[in-house]
Parts: sequence; structure tokens; C-alpha cells
Amino acid sequence: MIRPDLPIREGERPHGVRGLRGLAGAARSLCLDFLVPPELRAHYGLPPVGPWGSESGMFRWVPLPNPRSLRIEVWPRASAEDPALVVELADTYLGHLEASWIVLNDVDGPRFHVVRDPKGNPIALGSLDRNLGEELRALAAGLAPNQVRPGLRQFGPLIGRIEGLAAFLGAETLYVSPLAYHNAIKYEKYGFTYASGEEELEWIHREFGRAGVLRRRMDGSRPFRMPWMAGTVRGRSWAIRDEVLGRRWVAPQMFKFVGKSFSTCTFPRATW
Repeated sequence: MIRPDLPIREGERPHGVRGLRGLAGAARSLCLDFLVPPELRAHYGLPPVGPWGSESGMFRWVPLPNPRSLRIEVWPRASAEDPALVVELADTYLGHLEASWIVLNDVDGPRFHVVRDPKGNPIALGSLDRNLGEELRALAAGLAPNQVRPGLRQFGPLIGRIEGLAAFLGAETLYVSPLAYHNAIKYEKYGFTYASGEEELEWIHREFGRAGVLRRRMDGSRPFRMPWMAGTVRGRSWAIRDEVLGRRWVAPQMFKFVGKSFSTCTFPRATW
């Protein structure tokens, strides 16, 4: 975890996202600048600080209707269809911090329209609709479900900064809700454990193993159920997206104590 060293006096330190939103512009910008990893700035040649605006520009903060939530976006290319970074944070009712949305994109990489149907209409999050052609392209390119572009391999530095900001805002616990199986396994790697859903993840690993019911369903009858996919994080995630479970994926709830890590591992010796 990287702790922010911000020139904000102790008595003026904000509590939670609501407090962060209430800071004066310059102080709020310092906090938002801290969230952007130096690795991301170096990759895209971004300036070391904002300016942050709520409408357009390279660095954007989005004041969501809920006063306890905040979204930031970084757009290094004015012509890009997607931001390189999205972080959405929210206070929970118990005073913890939730990172409800995290995206890192290589905006110079190929785009896969997995979130639009073949006619170009947006597919709502959680919808049963799919663009199978684009999903197959994404699978072949090494992407996981829900990825529209390749990633940047900077998730660790970003999580460290989110956790550091959580400490600065007075939160003792950081929550996440992985939208897909591969996200849950990734969060385990960075010290998160389960508030709910761990038994389901353990069952999935067991049944993808030799003689398991999920392994038997990986019979090559569909492109997302090839036998090799049972032994990889990405392959399992695509199969689950293809409803190999016989039901839809239900996102577990995961958390970590700020400054401490768990050693939960539901997929030992996992390969991507």
C-alpha cells in the first residue's frame, strides 16, 4: 500500500468519499492525482498533475448523483473511444470504502465490441444478450470476459493507491465486487478475501478438476468450452460466462483490511 503524503492539515482531512467531494478544488485534485499511478502517466506521457474537470479534458472527475460516490476517468487520447483509467469509489453505510468499478485500458490496442450487440446497441451490464462474434475475437486475442481492450498490467499499483487513499479517508476496510470469475482470482492475489461466495469459488475449482462435473462439460461442444480452458483462469471465466455452471455467475463480495492482506487462494498454482 502506498500512503498519500498530501499537504492537507490533519483537521481538514476528509472522511470518506463524501468528505473528499466536499474538499476545495485544489485539495480534491491532490487526492485525485494520487489515484493515478505513475506507471500509467509514464506509459501515456501524461503530466504529473491534473487539471481535473467535470466535463471534458484528459483528467475528469464525475460527480455522481449519490453524494457518497465519485468516479474519475483519464483520457490520454482525445480521439479514443474509451478512457485508459476508470475508478469509481463509494462509501458504504458502515463507513467502509467500496471500489465499485475499476478499469485499465490500453487505448492504443485493438477494441472488441463485446459490450454492444451485432447491431451496435449497448448491452446492459448483467444482460443475457451477447455478441458472440466479438467475444470469440476477444478470446482469441487473449482477453477475458467483459474486456473491451487489452489491459496494461498495472492493476497492482492501482490497487495500492486505492488502498492508500482509503487509509487517508479514514476507511478501515476496502470492498470490491468482482464482475467475473477471473476478477475474483485476481483480487485474491492482492490480499482480498470473501465476505460471501468463497464456498462457491472453492466448488468451482473442485468441479473444474479431474472428474469434476464442470470438467466433463468442457467437451469442445462450444468454442467457450474447450477442454484446455478448464485449467486456466481466463478459460474458466469464459466458460462461466457461457453458463457452464448451469446458472448465471453471482458476484461474490470481497474485502481486505486496509494495510493488511489475506492469503485466500481458491485456485492454487493458477495460470492465466
